[in-house]
Amino acid sequence: MTQPGPFPAPRPLVLVENVALPMSMAQVEQAARQAWPWSFGQEPGAALLQATGNGRIEGTARFNYRSSSVGNRLQTLGVIRYHITIQAANGQCQLRISQFTHTGNSNVPGGPINLGTLYEGTRPDVRVAQVSRSTATRLHDDMRAQVTAHLRTVIGSFSARLRSSAQDR
Repeated sequence: MTQPGPFPAPRPLVLVENVALPMSMAQVEQAARQAWPWSFGQEPGAALLQATGNGRIEGTARFNYRSSSVGNRLQTLGVIRYHITIQAANGQCQLRISQFTHTGNSNVPGGPINLGTLYEGTRPDVRVAQVSRSTATRLHDDMRAQVTAHLRTVIGSFSARLRSSAQDR
């Protein structure tokens, strides 16, 4: 008998969207730049980081988090920062949102509750200061659900602007 392999490691949360467009790479990149202010540019702390000239656009933004499951504890407030990568190609635009990181409210007595990286499934069994394991799991699930639902609407706005640009050409 063979030995079973190691347990799969928890995977960080990543959202990916592909939009097919009847345009060249340069046109897709231009349309993505025009769609940014109407979608991700509306997010708190949104900033374009760099454009490498090969159809790749990168940016960052944040999501202001407030727990819906643990009550109104000030420690559960905070921000979830994320990284946006837009890759333009002939006939398509790929959008990848990754590096989701939660940082708690540092202005509370006793210090913040920082959950760190958000994961696709269950989070690793790592101790979080000031909360129990079950509370940390509930907070993580709530964060993942809130940020995913919010970003699905932002991704929809971005995709709609891209498709609108394609129809105008």
